[in-house]
Amino acid sequence: MLKHFISIIVLLTSFQAISQQIEIYGTVMDIEGDPAPGVTYFFKKNPTQKFKTDTEGKYSIKLQIDVFDTLVFKSVQFERTTLFVGKRTQRKAQKNDNQLEIDITMDDRMFNIFTVRPNVPDTLCCGNEFSIEDFEFLGDSSIILLTYEKTLKKGAVLRWYDKDFNELDLHYVAGDAIELSKDYRGNVHLICEERVYLVYVDDGEIHTGLENRDYYFKFVAPIIDTIDNNIYFSNYSDLYPAFDYYEFNTEDSVYNVILKVEDTLMMELYRSEFKYVDVRTKLWAHQKQIETGIDKEIWVGATVFTNSLYYEPLYAPLFKTGEDSILVFDHYKNRMFTYTPDQGFVDSTRISYHIDHRRSGWEQPLIQDQITGRVYALFLKGGYTYLSEIDKHDGHVKKSFKLYFKYVDRIQVIDDRVYYIYRPFESVQKKFLYGEKLD
Repeated sequence: MLKHFISIIVLLTSFQAISQQIEIYGTVMDIEGDPAPGVTYFFKKNPTQKFKTDTEGKYSIKLQIDVFDTLVFKSVQFERTTLFVGKRTQRKAQKNDNQLEIDITMDDRMFNIFTVRPNVPDTLCCGNEFSIEDFEFLGDSSIILLTYEKTLKKGAVLRWYDKDFNELDLHYVAGDAIELSKDYRGNVHLICEERVYLVYVDDGEIHTGLENRDYYFKFVAPIIDTIDNNIYFSNYSDLYPAFDYYEFNTEDSVYNVILKVEDTLMMELYRSEFKYVDVRTKLWAHQKQIETGIDKEIWVGATVFTNSLYYEPLYAPLFKTGEDSILVFDHYKNRMFTYTPDQGFVDSTRISYHIDHRRSGWEQPLIQDQITGRVYALFLKGGYTYLSEIDKHDGHVKKSFKLYFKYVDRIQVIDDRVYYIYRPFESVQKKFLYGEKLD
């Protein structure tokens, strides 16, 4: 009888040891500390039994004591993260009623799939007679090139080519040319050091018309796009770490601030610069405040702090998408906003591709396909440029396209095809225009 009793005790003890489990729980977060919902997690030895974090990023899972395994966290948005549950982890849990709280931080996935094009891209234009500095496509698929033979400041020439890159006309530029710029109406402007010209084609020839420079930069350049009777523009200045996006209705002449963009940390540093300047500069700033009504701290920030290594101009672009909505990429709130004239802001999605740009290689600007409306983030890795489409619904970057050459310039995307200017490093070749199909 005693033997049977001892056997039962041994069996019960063994069963209790076998059935005893530890519970591991916590919160899955991104590198900013925000919860990461919908992340799949499971033990490596039992991959068929999978779970997902809840809306607050919470997870909870149990493991048999004395069974060691690796807890895996997976998501399309983040890099795969693992946690080994061994003796040390289990001892910590047993000291706390077989429970252990461990928070998981997951790195953002900057690149999903890189598509490397094996063949050489198309050389579209031109030859060793001149270099191409800039280009803009016209509505009929013809193209305006800003070119030069020796230097851009002396001897800039506008050239007009058809869609098959046959030269149709050329026009010599008077003045120090800088670049070409296309406004919201599709008109092309030639920006020079002291003048601005409207560039247009008429009767088979290139023509330029002198514009009022102040009017262009005050009333034309700030306008980004239109939707029906609404005009969208900003009061952006590269000398101030905040600006507003406006909506102007041409029928009722009403201005509406739709979004305020501000780098709060930069603004704090910007305004605090006043404390550290010399007395003469402070007196000058006080006098400017009396004359203009603009805060003395802003005067000092704009003239002193903007010339320091710590200042970076804001970048939060707006794009029209579809026929009746716009996207605003606020890199300081880490949000992508969707706005419509009828409903206002209808969506807000977190974006993270720009965070830790030193590691990811993210570069400005974002580039929009002029035909399809797709928006691409630009990343630079080892001198190569990667274009990654940004999903308009969830803000994630999709698979990336790697351009063939290193250190390309003046990138444009038109109808799923990327165009850029390139000259091999330390080469006597002129700067050519190239094109690649985005796969």
